[in-house]
Amino acid sequence: DYGKKKDRNDGFFKQFDYVWKQNDNLYVVKKKINLKNGDETQNAWLVDKNGKYLTKKTYTDIGDFSEGLAEMTIGPHDFCSGSYDSGRYSFVVFLSNTHGFINEKGEEIISPRYRFVTGSFKNGVCLVGVWDDQLYFVDKEGKQKFNKVFKEGEQFKGHIAGITFRNGAKNFIDKNGEVLIPKKYLYIQPFSEDYTGMIRAFKTLDKKVGFWTSNCEDLVAPQYDSFNYTMLNVNIMVEKNGKFGFIKMFSGKEIIPNSYSQYRSDKNRNYVLLKNDSAWYRLDTLNKAQNIGHGDDILSLGFGLYKLKRNEKWGVVDSLGVIKSDFTFDQITDLYAGEYYITMKDQNYGFINATGKICVEPKYDKVGFLKDGNIYGQKGLYQFTLDTDGKILDKQFKPEIIKNAFFGILITLMLGLTFYVFKVK
Repeated sequence: DYGKKKDRNDGFFKQFDYVWKQNDNLYVVKKKINLKNGDETQNAWLVDKNGKYLTKKTYTDIGDFSEGLAEMTIGPHDFCSGSYDSGRYSFVVFLSNTHGFINEKGEEIISPRYRFVTGSFKNGVCLVGVWDDQLYFVDKEGKQKFNKVFKEGEQFKGHIAGITFRNGAKNFIDKNGEVLIPKKYLYIQPFSEDYTGMIRAFKTLDKKVGFWTSNCEDLVAPQYDSFNYTMLNVNIMVEKNGKFGFIKMFSGKEIIPNSYSQYRSDKNRNYVLLKNDSAWYRLDTLNKAQNIGHGDDILSLGFGLYKLKRNEKWGVVDSLGVIKSDFTFDQITDLYAGEYYITMKDQNYGFINATGKICVEPKYDKVGFLKDGNIYGQKGLYQFTLDTDGKILDKQFKPEIIKNAFFGILITLMLGLTFYVFKVK
Protein backbone atom coordinates (compact mmCIF):
# COMPACT_ATOMS: atom_id res chain seq x y z
CA ASP A 1 0.00 0.00 0.00
CA TYR A 2 1.65 3.23 -1.16
CA GLY A 3 -0.30 5.71 0.94
CA LYS A 4 -1.00 5.74 4.66
CA LYS A 5 -3.83 8.27 4.74
CA LYS A 6 -6.86 9.41 2.75
CA ASP A 7 -8.06 12.82 3.89
CA ARG A 8 -11.33 12.82 1.90
CA ASN A 9 -13.62 10.19 0.42
CA ASP A 10 -16.65 12.19 -0.73
CA GLY A 11 -17.98 13.58 -4.02
CA PHE A 12 -15.25 14.31 -6.55
CA PHE A 13 -12.62 12.71 -4.29
CA LYS A 14 -14.20 9.22 -4.24
CA GLN A 15 -12.53 8.27 -7.53
CA PHE A 16 -8.98 8.54 -6.15
CA ASP A 17 -6.98 6.03 -4.16
CA TYR A 18 -5.07 8.71 -2.24
CA VAL A 19 -6.27 12.16 -1.20
CA TRP A 20 -3.79 14.23 0.79
CA LYS A 21 -4.88 17.62 2.09
CA GLN A 22 -2.29 20.40 1.84
CA ASN A 23 -4.41 23.31 3.12
CA ASP A 24 -8.08 24.27 3.23
CA ASN A 25 -8.19 24.74 -0.55
CA LEU A 26 -5.49 22.40 -1.81
CA TYR A 27 -5.32 18.61 -2.26
CA VAL A 28 -2.92 16.16 -3.86
CA VAL A 29 -4.90 13.28 -5.41
CA LYS A 30 -3.52 10.00 -6.77
CA LYS A 31 -4.86 7.00 -8.61
CA LYS A 32 -3.26 3.58 -8.99
CA ILE A 33 -2.38 2.51 -12.53
CA ASN A 34 -1.62 -1.06 -13.69
CA LEU A 35 0.92 -1.20 -16.50
CA LYS A 36 0.84 -3.75 -19.33
CA ASN A 37 3.89 -5.57 -17.97
CA GLY A 38 2.11 -6.14 -14.66
CA ASP A 39 3.88 -3.37 -12.76
CA GLU A 40 1.91 -0.86 -10.75
CA THR A 41 2.40 2.90 -10.79
CA GLN A 42 0.14 5.89 -10.20
CA ASN A 43 -1.04 9.20 -11.61
CA ALA A 44 -1.07 12.34 -9.48
CA TRP A 45 -2.68 15.78 -9.76
CA LEU A 46 -3.05 18.94 -7.73
CA VAL A 47 -6.68 20.03 -7.27
CA ASP A 48 -8.61 22.58 -5.26
CA LYS A 49 -11.38 21.79 -2.77
CA ASN A 50 -14.00 21.92 -5.55
CA GLY A 51 -12.18 19.38 -7.68
CA LYS A 52 -10.67 21.81 -10.19
CA TYR A 53 -7.41 20.50 -11.66
CA LEU A 54 -4.58 22.98 -11.05
CA THR A 55 -1.77 21.01 -12.70
CA LYS A 56 -1.72 21.06 -16.50
CA LYS A 57 0.22 17.79 -16.57
CA THR A 58 -0.41 14.37 -15.14
CA TYR A 59 2.45 13.47 -12.81
CA THR A 60 3.47 10.11 -11.41
CA ASP A 61 3.78 11.51 -7.91
CA ILE A 62 3.45 14.79 -6.03
CA GLY A 63 4.81 15.23 -2.50
CA ASP A 64 3.67 17.43 0.36
CA PHE A 65 4.13 21.20 0.11
CA SER A 66 6.79 22.97 2.15
CA GLU A 67 7.52 26.68 1.90
CA GLY A 68 5.19 26.93 -1.09
CA LEU A 69 6.78 24.17 -3.23
CA ALA A 70 6.18 20.45 -3.60
CA GLU A 71 8.36 17.82 -5.23
CA MET A 72 6.87 16.09 -8.28
CA THR A 73 8.07 13.46 -10.72
CA ILE A 74 7.11 12.23 -14.18
CA GLY A 75 9.15 9.02 -13.96
CA PRO A 76 6.78 6.01 -14.22
CA HIS A 77 8.45 4.25 -11.30
CA ASP A 78 9.76 7.25 -9.34
CA PHE A 79 8.22 8.41 -6.04
CA CYS A 80 8.74 11.56 -4.00
CA SER A 81 11.07 11.68 -1.01
CA GLY A 82 8.95 14.38 0.61
CA SER A 83 6.12 11.86 1.01
CA TYR A 84 8.54 9.38 2.52
CA ASP A 85 9.93 11.92 5.01
CA SER A 86 6.42 12.93 6.10
CA GLY A 87 5.44 9.32 6.75
CA ARG A 88 3.17 9.03 3.70
CA TYR A 89 5.31 6.27 2.20
CA SER A 90 7.40 3.56 3.79
CA PHE A 91 9.81 3.73 0.84
CA VAL A 92 11.27 6.13 -1.72
CA VAL A 93 12.34 5.32 -5.29
CA PHE A 94 14.72 7.30 -7.51
CA LEU A 95 15.31 5.79 -10.94
CA SER A 96 15.55 8.68 -13.40
CA ASN A 97 16.19 12.40 -13.72
CA THR A 98 12.50 13.25 -13.56
CA HIS A 99 12.10 15.09 -10.24
CA GLY A 100 11.27 18.79 -10.02
CA PHE A 101 9.01 21.18 -8.09
CA ILE A 102 5.61 22.83 -8.55
CA ASN A 103 3.99 25.71 -6.67
CA GLU A 104 0.53 25.83 -5.11
CA LYS A 105 -0.94 27.01 -8.42
CA GLY A 106 0.26 23.82 -10.10
CA GLU A 107 2.94 25.64 -12.08
CA GLU A 108 6.33 24.03 -12.68
CA ILE A 109 8.84 26.25 -10.91
CA ILE A 110 11.78 23.87 -11.30
CA SER A 111 11.36 21.55 -14.29
CA PRO A 112 11.95 17.78 -13.86
CA ARG A 113 15.72 17.42 -13.96
CA TYR A 114 16.92 15.75 -10.75
CA ARG A 115 17.28 12.12 -9.89
CA PHE A 116 17.60 12.65 -6.15
CA VAL A 117 15.68 14.95 -3.83
CA THR A 118 16.30 14.89 -0.07
CA GLY A 119 13.33 16.00 2.00
CA SER A 120 11.66 19.27 1.06
CA PHE A 121 12.40 22.99 1.01
CA LYS A 122 13.57 24.36 4.36
CA ASN A 123 15.23 27.73 4.89
CA GLY A 124 14.58 28.42 1.22
CA VAL A 125 16.74 25.54 -0.05
CA CYS A 126 16.46 21.84 -0.83
CA LEU A 127 19.13 19.15 -1.34
CA VAL A 128 19.03 17.61 -4.81
CA GLY A 129 21.30 15.80 -7.26
CA VAL A 130 21.71 13.91 -10.50
CA TRP A 131 24.40 11.55 -9.17
CA ASP A 132 24.08 9.84 -5.79
CA ASP A 133 27.43 11.13 -4.51
CA GLN A 134 27.11 14.66 -5.91
CA LEU A 135 24.29 16.32 -4.01
CA TYR A 136 23.91 20.07 -3.66
CA PHE A 137 21.46 22.64 -2.33
CA VAL A 138 19.31 24.69 -4.71
CA ASP A 139 17.11 27.74 -4.09
CA LYS A 140 13.49 28.07 -5.20
CA GLU A 141 14.58 28.94 -8.72
CA GLY A 142 16.76 25.85 -9.03
CA LYS A 143 20.03 27.75 -8.70
CA GLN A 144 22.84 26.00 -6.83
CA LYS A 145 23.67 27.45 -3.41
CA PHE A 146 26.83 27.47 -1.26
CA ASN A 147 29.12 26.20 -4.05
CA LYS A 148 29.52 22.86 -2.23
CA VAL A 149 28.85 19.26 -3.27
CA PHE A 150 28.05 16.48 -0.79
CA LYS A 151 27.92 12.70 -0.67
CA GLU A 152 25.02 12.72 1.80
CA GLY A 153 22.93 15.31 3.55
CA GLU A 154 19.68 16.17 5.25
CA GLN A 155 17.22 19.00 4.91
CA PHE A 156 17.70 22.00 7.17
CA LYS A 157 16.36 21.72 10.68
CA GLY A 158 16.30 25.16 12.15
CA HIS A 159 19.27 26.95 10.64
CA ILE A 160 21.68 24.01 10.29
CA ALA A 161 21.87 20.86 8.20
CA GLY A 162 23.92 17.72 8.68
CA ILE A 163 26.03 16.81 5.66
CA THR A 164 28.71 14.32 4.58
CA PHE A 165 31.42 15.47 2.19
CA ARG A 166 32.55 13.26 -0.67
CA ASN A 167 35.64 12.25 1.31
CA GLY A 168 33.39 10.83 4.03
CA ALA A 169 33.86 13.66 6.53
CA LYS A 170 30.65 14.49 8.43
CA ASN A 171 29.84 18.04 9.42
CA PHE A 172 27.13 20.69 9.70
CA ILE A 173 26.53 23.81 7.66
CA ASP A 174 24.65 26.94 8.68
CA LYS A 175 22.04 28.84 6.66
CA ASN A 176 24.81 30.51 4.66
CA GLY A 177 26.48 27.20 3.82
CA GLU A 178 29.38 27.82 6.19
CA VAL A 179 30.93 24.71 7.71
CA LEU A 180 30.49 24.80 11.49
CA ILE A 181 33.08 22.23 12.61
CA PRO A 182 35.87 22.94 13.38
CA LYS A 183 35.61 26.64 12.53
CA LYS A 184 33.21 27.38 15.37
CA TYR A 185 32.34 24.19 17.25
CA LEU A 186 33.86 20.91 18.40
CA TYR A 187 30.55 19.13 17.86
CA ILE A 188 26.82 19.65 17.47
CA GLN A 189 24.42 17.14 18.96
CA PRO A 190 22.23 15.79 16.13
CA PHE A 191 18.56 16.68 16.38
CA SER A 192 16.32 13.85 17.65
CA GLU A 193 12.99 13.36 15.91
CA ASP A 194 11.84 11.40 18.97
CA TYR A 195 11.42 14.68 20.85
CA THR A 196 10.03 17.33 18.52
CA GLY A 197 11.17 20.73 19.76
CA MET A 198 14.03 19.37 21.87
CA ILE A 199 16.87 21.85 22.41
CA ARG A 200 20.14 21.04 20.70
CA ALA A 201 23.54 20.91 22.42
CA PHE A 202 26.75 22.24 20.92
CA LYS A 203 30.34 22.52 22.15
CA THR A 204 32.49 25.53 21.40
CA LEU A 205 36.19 25.50 20.63
CA ASP A 206 36.96 26.38 24.26
CA LYS A 207 35.15 23.11 25.19
CA LYS A 208 32.07 24.64 26.79
CA VAL A 209 28.60 23.21 26.11
CA GLY A 210 25.64 25.45 25.30
CA PHE A 211 22.20 24.89 23.84
CA TRP A 212 20.18 26.13 20.91
CA THR A 213 16.44 25.94 20.45
CA SER A 214 15.26 23.28 18.02
CA ASN A 215 15.53 26.04 15.38
CA CYS A 216 19.18 26.58 16.31
CA GLU A 217 18.66 29.97 17.94
CA ASP A 218 20.77 30.84 21.01
CA LEU A 219 19.08 29.67 24.20
CA VAL A 220 21.62 28.70 26.88
CA ALA A 221 25.06 30.30 26.72
CA PRO A 222 28.07 27.93 26.56
CA GLN A 223 28.94 27.24 30.20
CA TYR A 224 28.76 23.50 30.88
CA ASP A 225 31.50 20.87 30.66
CA SER A 226 29.28 17.95 29.59
CA PHE A 227 25.66 16.86 29.22
CA ASN A 228 23.52 13.71 29.09
CA TYR A 229 20.07 13.43 27.52
CA THR A 230 19.09 10.08 29.04
CA MET A 231 19.38 10.37 32.83
CA LEU A 232 16.03 11.97 33.73
CA ASN A 233 12.86 11.95 31.66
CA VAL A 234 12.52 15.08 29.42
CA ASN A 235 15.44 16.75 31.21
CA ILE A 236 19.11 17.09 30.38
CA MET A 237 21.87 16.50 32.91
CA VAL A 238 24.58 19.17 32.76
CA GLU A 239 27.98 19.28 34.44
CA LYS A 240 29.74 22.44 35.53
CA ASN A 241 33.03 22.47 37.48
CA GLY A 242 32.59 18.85 38.54
CA LYS A 243 29.03 19.39 39.83
CA PHE A 244 25.86 18.02 38.27
CA GLY A 245 22.36 19.41 37.76
CA PHE A 246 19.51 19.38 35.24
CA ILE A 247 17.83 21.68 32.73
CA LYS A 248 14.52 21.19 30.90
CA MET A 249 14.81 19.41 27.57
CA PHE A 250 12.50 21.84 25.75
CA SER A 251 13.15 25.20 27.40
CA GLY A 252 16.67 25.04 28.85
CA LYS A 253 15.33 26.25 32.21
CA GLU A 254 17.31 25.02 35.22
CA ILE A 255 15.29 22.67 37.43
CA ILE A 256 18.06 21.12 39.54
CA PRO A 257 21.07 23.34 40.31
CA ASN A 258 24.63 22.19 39.68
CA SER A 259 25.39 21.28 43.28
CA TYR A 260 25.72 17.48 43.29
CA SER A 261 29.05 15.65 43.20
CA GLN A 262 27.93 12.27 41.77
CA TYR A 263 24.97 10.83 39.90
CA ARG A 264 23.40 7.44 39.24
CA SER A 265 20.47 6.50 37.03
CA ASP A 266 17.19 5.19 38.38
CA LYS A 267 15.34 2.36 36.65
CA ASN A 268 12.32 4.65 36.84
CA ARG A 269 13.38 7.48 34.49
CA ASN A 270 11.15 9.95 36.33
CA TYR A 271 13.82 9.95 39.04
CA VAL A 272 17.57 10.36 39.29
CA LEU A 273 20.01 9.65 42.15
CA LEU A 274 22.35 12.49 43.14
CA LYS A 275 24.97 12.77 45.87
CA ASN A 276 25.63 15.82 48.03
CA ASP A 277 28.47 15.42 50.56
CA SER A 278 27.99 11.81 51.77
CA ALA A 279 24.22 11.61 51.30
CA TRP A 280 22.33 10.24 48.32
CA TYR A 281 19.06 11.82 47.21
CA ARG A 282 16.29 10.66 44.91
CA LEU A 283 15.04 13.61 42.84
CA ASP A 284 12.07 13.76 40.50
CA THR A 285 11.36 15.90 37.44
CA LEU A 286 9.96 18.66 39.71
CA ASN A 287 13.16 18.82 41.79
CA LYS A 288 11.53 17.21 44.83
CA ALA A 289 14.31 15.51 46.79
CA GLN A 290 14.09 12.50 49.11
CA ASN A 291 17.09 11.63 51.29
CA ILE A 292 17.81 7.93 50.85
CA GLY A 293 20.83 7.81 53.16
CA HIS A 294 24.57 8.25 53.30
CA GLY A 295 26.84 5.85 51.48
CA ASP A 296 29.76 5.43 49.11
CA ASP A 297 27.68 4.21 46.18
CA ILE A 298 24.11 3.43 45.20
CA LEU A 299 22.41 1.52 42.39
CA SER A 300 18.75 1.19 41.47
CA LEU A 301 17.23 -2.29 41.74
CA GLY A 302 13.76 -1.32 40.54
CA PHE A 303 10.50 -1.58 42.51
CA GLY A 304 11.56 1.53 44.43
CA LEU A 305 14.50 -0.38 45.97
CA TYR A 306 18.17 0.59 45.98
CA LYS A 307 21.34 -1.16 46.98
CA LEU A 308 23.43 1.23 49.05
CA LYS A 309 27.11 0.71 49.88
CA ARG A 310 28.61 1.58 53.26
CA ASN A 311 32.05 0.58 54.48
CA GLU A 312 32.51 -1.76 51.51
CA LYS A 313 29.26 -3.65 52.28
CA TRP A 314 25.93 -3.48 50.45
CA GLY A 315 22.47 -3.23 51.96
CA VAL A 316 19.00 -2.53 50.60
CA VAL A 317 16.97 0.63 51.23
CA ASP A 318 13.71 1.90 49.78
CA SER A 319 12.97 5.29 48.22
CA LEU A 320 12.25 6.77 51.68
CA GLY A 321 15.58 5.63 53.05
CA VAL A 322 14.11 2.80 55.14
CA ILE A 323 16.66 -0.02 55.53
CA LYS A 324 15.24 -3.29 54.16
CA SER A 325 18.39 -5.44 54.40
CA ASP A 326 21.37 -4.68 56.62
CA PHE A 327 24.74 -3.73 55.18
CA THR A 328 26.27 -7.21 55.26
CA PHE A 329 26.54 -8.28 51.62
CA ASP A 330 29.61 -8.28 49.41
CA GLN A 331 27.38 -7.97 46.34
CA ILE A 332 23.75 -7.82 45.26
CA THR A 333 22.98 -8.66 41.64
CA ASP A 334 20.35 -7.24 39.33
CA LEU A 335 16.81 -8.61 39.18
CA TYR A 336 16.52 -12.38 38.86
CA ALA A 337 13.46 -14.49 38.03
CA GLY A 338 11.11 -11.51 38.06
CA GLU A 339 11.31 -10.37 41.69
CA TYR A 340 14.41 -11.77 43.41
CA TYR A 341 18.03 -10.66 43.74
CA ILE A 342 21.04 -12.90 44.30
CA THR A 343 23.18 -11.86 47.24
CA MET A 344 26.80 -12.80 47.95
CA LYS A 345 28.52 -12.91 51.33
CA ASP A 346 31.92 -14.53 52.01
CA GLN A 347 31.72 -16.27 48.61
CA ASN A 348 28.34 -17.80 49.48
CA TYR A 349 25.07 -17.06 47.71
CA GLY A 350 21.45 -16.50 48.67
CA PHE A 351 18.33 -14.53 47.70
CA ILE A 352 16.43 -11.46 48.77
CA ASN A 353 12.99 -10.62 47.37
CA ALA A 354 11.64 -7.39 45.89
CA THR A 355 10.86 -6.02 49.38
CA GLY A 356 14.48 -6.49 50.49
CA LYS A 357 13.61 -9.41 52.77
CA ILE A 358 16.17 -12.23 52.97
CA CYS A 359 14.36 -15.33 51.72
CA VAL A 360 17.42 -17.58 51.33
CA GLU A 361 20.42 -17.00 53.60
CA PRO A 362 23.70 -16.57 51.69
CA LYS A 363 25.25 -19.93 52.61
CA TYR A 364 25.23 -21.87 49.34
CA ASP A 365 27.91 -22.42 46.70
CA LYS A 366 25.32 -21.87 43.96
CA VAL A 367 21.65 -20.84 43.80
CA GLY A 368 18.97 -20.63 41.15
CA PHE A 369 15.36 -21.35 40.28
CA LEU A 370 13.75 -24.66 39.31
CA LYS A 371 11.03 -24.97 36.66
CA ASP A 372 8.33 -25.40 39.32
CA GLY A 373 9.18 -22.00 40.84
CA ASN A 374 11.09 -23.39 43.80
CA ILE A 375 14.68 -22.42 44.57
CA TYR A 376 17.67 -24.70 44.52
CA GLY A 377 20.83 -24.24 46.53
CA GLN A 378 23.98 -26.32 46.18
CA LYS A 379 26.41 -26.87 49.03
CA GLY A 380 29.21 -29.42 49.03
CA LEU A 381 27.89 -32.73 47.72
CA TYR A 382 24.24 -31.83 48.11
CA GLN A 383 21.51 -29.91 46.35
CA PHE A 384 18.64 -28.53 48.40
CA THR A 385 15.16 -27.65 47.15
CA LEU A 386 13.71 -24.65 48.98
CA ASP A 387 10.50 -22.69 48.78
CA THR A 388 10.59 -18.91 48.26
CA ASP A 389 10.64 -18.40 52.04
CA GLY A 390 13.86 -20.40 52.32
CA LYS A 391 12.30 -23.53 53.86
CA ILE A 392 14.14 -26.74 52.84
CA LEU A 393 11.78 -29.07 51.01
CA ASP A 394 14.22 -31.73 49.80
CA LYS A 395 17.87 -32.76 50.05
CA GLN A 396 19.76 -35.06 47.70
CA PHE A 397 23.10 -35.49 46.05
CA LYS A 398 23.89 -32.92 43.37
CA PRO A 399 22.89 -34.04 39.85
CA GLU A 400 26.50 -34.20 38.71
CA ILE A 401 27.35 -36.48 41.66
CA ILE A 402 24.55 -38.86 40.70
CA LYS A 403 25.54 -38.68 37.04
CA ASN A 404 29.21 -39.39 37.78
CA ALA A 405 28.28 -42.21 40.09
CA PHE A 406 26.03 -43.76 37.42
CA PHE A 407 28.74 -43.63 34.78
CA GLY A 408 31.26 -44.96 37.29
CA ILE A 409 29.07 -47.98 38.04
CA LEU A 410 28.40 -48.48 34.32
CA ILE A 411 32.10 -48.41 33.47
CA THR A 412 32.85 -50.80 36.32
CA LEU A 413 30.19 -53.22 35.05
CA MET A 414 31.51 -52.97 31.49
CA LEU A 415 35.08 -53.61 32.61
CA GLY A 416 33.89 -56.53 34.70
CA LEU A 417 31.97 -57.97 31.74
CA THR A 418 34.97 -57.56 29.46
CA PHE A 419 37.18 -59.36 31.98
CA TYR A 420 34.64 -62.17 32.31
CA VAL A 421 34.40 -62.67 28.52
CA PHE A 422 38.18 -62.67 28.25
CA LYS A 423 38.46 -65.24 31.06
CA VAL A 424 35.86 -67.53 29.45
CA LYS A 425 37.72 -67.45 26.16
